[in-house]
Amino acid sequence: MPALIALLFLAISVKQDQTPLMNGCSGQAETIATLAAGTEVDIRFAMLSGATPCYKVAAKIDGKTVTGYVAASALDGLDAFQKGLRDAPQVDAAQVMDAVRPAVASVRISGSGKLVALLNQTMGLMDSGQPEKAFELIQPTASASKDPVVLTVAGAAAWRADESAKALEYWRSALALQPNAQLEALYKKVEKESSNDKSSARLYGIRVALRYEEGAIGVDAARGMVAALDQEFARISGELGCSAQERIVAIAQSPEAYRKSTDAAEWSGGQYDGRIRVPVAPAASGESQSVDAVLRRTLAHEITHACLSMIGKWPAWLQEGLAQKLSGDVVSPPLREKLTEWSREGKLPKLANLGQDWSRLDTAHAVMAYGLSLEAVDAFYDTYGIDGVRNLLRSPERLEAIAADLDSRLGL
Repeated sequence: MPALIALLFLAISVKQDQTPLMNGCSGQAETIATLAAGTEVDIRFAMLSGATPCYKVAAKIDGKTVTGYVAASALDGLDAFQKGLRDAPQVDAAQVMDAVRPAVASVRISGSGKLVALLNQTMGLMDSGQPEKAFELIQPTASASKDPVVLTVAGAAAWRADESAKALEYWRSALALQPNAQLEALYKKVEKESSNDKSSARLYGIRVALRYEEGAIGVDAARGMVAALDQEFARISGELGCSAQERIVAIAQSPEAYRKSTDAAEWSGGQYDGRIRVPVAPAASGESQSVDAVLRRTLAHEITHACLSMIGKWPAWLQEGLAQKLSGDVVSPPLREKLTEWSREGKLPKLANLGQDWSRLDTAHAVMAYGLSLEAVDAFYDTYGIDGVRNLLRSPERLEAIAADLDSRLGL
């Protein structure tokens, strides 16, 4: 697996004296300095490329800032931080839709035929990946409505169409008319997300609409991202057979804004929550920002998630395995050895148990989950080929049998 960039600037301390600060995470890395016990370090990003995680950090040595890599086991304070991330609020398209479906169901029972038809059509457009059309459809009615259900659905369509301010406005009106605990929780999450999202500049490509944070991301870098996203969608949609009805929304932010608005885990280099979200690191001194190999892999990874969401609902192991495979990742030899060891010891779960969302995994479990999912998809390609992948995506009822076969091939 690659490095998943997620700059944190979070103070964590070193556990023991003479902790080596290395020039890399591999077994061949050289020591560039040693750190005393209690030295505070700022985590820059997590590396999941080996059998165990390590971090790129910055530390003060003799008054100078030095950057390098240390093993996760050498750092104190990660457990509390990771727990905070697991407990932090997060919002995605599924949560938004789950919050509005009960209200729509109640109207289907007692509402007028015209209202039911409007809500059904709006929900259908959102479910088929056309939130902009859904918002256009319901907005005229919602703007003059005092119906909390109409306002709730309009807010969902607005959020899905990347109009968070309008979503909050509609939901605020809906809550004033009728208390709704689930909607109130969703409102608070989106309010927090929006307050930390400073991305307002926009660029449009053939298949994507990019919203980016001016000042943190230059316009040339943003144009490069639009081009890369369009290219990756063309490649990946051709591989998997997805088709976008509307432009995919992508949001590019500074690492700090990304962390604050998403509450992403420290190893996260991107998210797909109905919109692609990626942090873009600042350019090094004297260099210009550009779409480098790491950022392009991140964009391809999240485009794969977007593509798969257009086709159906898939377990996390298949989502993440395909996203890694199609962004060019490989399982490193040390991680493959570790996975083999865990398999012999019975520590690896069956693929059916890797179906949930992984956004709250700590780094150590993320290493295992991502490595195993990529091994499973590699085995899938080796056994069934690309035609087998496409056949599965067209026939999801075959998933259980294929997962069981892959379990056997992986010794799970």
